[in-house]
Amino acid sequence: MERAGMVYEENVRVFLKRDLGIFAIHAGRHKKDLVAEHLDQLTIFNVDVPKIKYAEKLTTCVGKAIAACTDKSRKILTSVYLLDHLNRIAMKEIGYGQSRYWELKQIALDEFMDNFAKYQKQIGLEPAFKLVK
Repeated sequence: MERAGMVYEENVRVFLKRDLGIFAIHAGRHKKDLVAEHLDQLTIFNVDVPKIKYAEKLTTCVGKAIAACTDKSRKILTSVYLLDHLNRIAMKEIGYGQSRYWELKQIALDEFMDNFAKYQKQIGLEPAFKLVK
C-alpha cells in the first residue's frame, strides 16, 4: 500500500480479499456483518482510539458501497468478498457460465470502486483509499 499525501492507493481485489478482513477485525466486526441486510445493525464502539474509529468508518463505507451496487454486482461481491466463497461457488450461486460471470465480476468491481469513492467522501474518511484495478 502506497501513501501519497493523505491517500492510500490499493488494488481493489487485494483490498477486498486481504485488507478488508484486517480492518473488520480492528472494528470488532466480521466481513459477513457488512452484508446489506445487516448494515443497520453494525456495532459502533464508543472509544477514542483512532485505529478503531478509522476501521469502523472504512468498513461502513465498504458495506454501503456494496449495498449500493446493482443486484447482480451485489451478489457477486457479497459472495466472493464478504462471505469468502470461491469464484466457482459464486458462479454456481448466481447461475452464470464462466465467461459471463467474469464479465459481471469486472462490472461489479467497477461499480464498487465508484460507490466506495462516493461514500468515503460522504463519511469524510481520512486518509482515503484510491482503489485501482
